[in-house]
Amino acid sequence: MRVAVVGASGFVGKSLINYLLDHTRHEVVALSRTPLAVNHPEAPSRYRAISCDLHNLLQLEQALEGIDTAFYLVHSMLPGARLNQGNFSDFDLSLADNFARTARLRGVKHVIYLSGLVPAGNTISQHLQSRLEVETTLRSYLPNVTCLRTGMIIGPKGSSFTILIRLAQRLPLMVCPGWTTNRCQIIVLADVVRCLSACLDRPDLQGKTFDLGANPPVSYRGMIADTAQLLGKKPIMLNFPYFTIGLSKLWVRLVTGAPKDLVYPLINSLSESMLVRPDHQWPDRDPPFKDFLTAARETLPDVLSSGEKPHAFRGFKPGKDGTVRSIQRLPLPQGRRAAWVAQQYLARLPKVFPLLVKVRNQDDRVLLQLTFLPITLLVLKYSPERSAPDRQLFYVQGGLLCSRKNRRGRLELRETLGGTACLAAVHDFRPALPWVIYRWTQAEVHRWFMYRLARAIQKDANKKALAEPASAT
Repeated sequence: MRVAVVGASGFVGKSLINYLLDHTRHEVVALSRTPLAVNHPEAPSRYRAISCDLHNLLQLEQALEGIDTAFYLVHSMLPGARLNQGNFSDFDLSLADNFARTARLRGVKHVIYLSGLVPAGNTISQHLQSRLEVETTLRSYLPNVTCLRTGMIIGPKGSSFTILIRLAQRLPLMVCPGWTTNRCQIIVLADVVRCLSACLDRPDLQGKTFDLGANPPVSYRGMIADTAQLLGKKPIMLNFPYFTIGLSKLWVRLVTGAPKDLVYPLINSLSESMLVRPDHQWPDRDPPFKDFLTAARETLPDVLSSGEKPHAFRGFKPGKDGTVRSIQRLPLPQGRRAAWVAQQYLARLPKVFPLLVKVRNQDDRVLLQLTFLPITLLVLKYSPERSAPDRQLFYVQGGLLCSRKNRRGRLELRETLGGTACLAAVHDFRPALPWVIYRWTQAEVHRWFMYRLARAIQKDANKKALAEPASAT
């Protein structure tokens, strides 16, 4: 079997690749932004690394050619361009939609997704809601999707466990907010990759959702205290139930040095306990999952001796000629398509900026020009061969606001979530303006325009909803 690991350079991806090369005979194809080198005796014959931007459908179509099963291990919590405009959940949704529609096109038979435990209460964070949206998106395109949901994964280069260690190391006095009494069922990295690999060849596991977590459950305060004890620390821990999640995000970031884009979504997810549902437990009880204290005792020496930052701590460091990626989610009225949204996008520009912009159509090109001067701001070339009613693609090919280095800049509008939403995305755009000027002028104007467009589309949806009962009557 030819197996793809999508998100191969991450904490779980690297470990999974080595496990597959050690314990299976499958050919492994690793997809990541930068090709992942693997030092393994089986690598020359059974391993191939591919550089792939998951926002690029053409690259994905080439990378997934001939793939039988794919592990989808992507979580878009860190930036991938010099400017990332939009919510991480919209980025996650865009990546999942890209992958799922390409996997269907290429005939991928089975997808295994590493998701997150969902709290039993009514409160669910944006981070976990995004994981559920990815599950829904994968299943909307593909008939055989297996989901493994986990809480905190304990491993030598895991970001969550590193945050835990730094809190225990650096705080002699801890003011523990109410959320630290919530409980979690952790899982060690070795158990995660073993379960992921088992889903490859066992039909009884495929197409289902399993929660992975060790017993007994342990509170976040308990995990910090146990870790501190293993480090030989004796921090004073004070209860302060009124300490908010917002303040917690700030002090965790300051103490641990973890990136804001990583810390904030994670802390938001801690407002409820993260426990395994009894009816979704992993069926194999032997060997049992390692408990937190055992996992921490075994993993801590590797973390301390390595001194290496987790992959998620490093983030993305663009060069001075960095690109822009902007993704916004728009409502999609019932019966409307992405092609209609593209028409609204172009029609509303001169309405919102009547004294600044006019739109001219010239064969398959759209020219955005100054209203009273013969100056072209942007040139958009429509791509009929890469477009469909549910996806419209325009390449940015020039104009005063576009850098001459712009090679792959494009505007895309696509339906997602079963046609209930449309993603409007600008990918790999290089501005001509100096970066500081662009960041606080053109970029903010684009953000504001997308907000206005979303409001206009929602207004159209409301009018249509009111008109339908009247026409039925």
